[in-house]
Amino acid sequence: MDNHSILNKLGFVPGISVKEYMWGEDIEGDLRDAICECIGSDLLEEGAGAGADAACIWWRDGDDEESLSDCLLDASAGMGPGQKICVLTPKPGFEGAAAPGFVADVASKEGLNASTPVSLNSEWNAICLYPFGRGAKRSS
Repeated sequence: MDNHSILNKLGFVPGISVKEYMWGEDIEGDLRDAICECIGSDLLEEGAGAGADAACIWWRDGDDEESLSDCLLDASAGMGPGQKICVLTPKPGFEGAAAPGFVADVASKEGLNASTPVSLNSEWNAICLYPFGRGAKRSS
């Protein structure tokens, strides 16, 4: 499966606006470019005014839990139906990889459910986050 197909399945589709958090020189530039190609525009800076349709957070081990928590609060403020946050993090074995379950643990403290990590390329995963209850299925 190519990068665009994966990104489309994650919700990065033409016409949406995506706010980017925790950008740094060590992010995956080709992956960032692919997201911009998918949505057809540049990513919005985290300090850019009003909300966006989605958010991506570049999180690497070594960034503290409070930074991720703050980003999740900022990104989820004003989220509407169908909007999501994707945390982009290096895969296990690569510099900056998050400890297993770390992102999910921080997300749950902020009222968010975490998806299973999705492989974006050889070095980066995406973990999508959704508010508790959104799309939850209840057994009868």
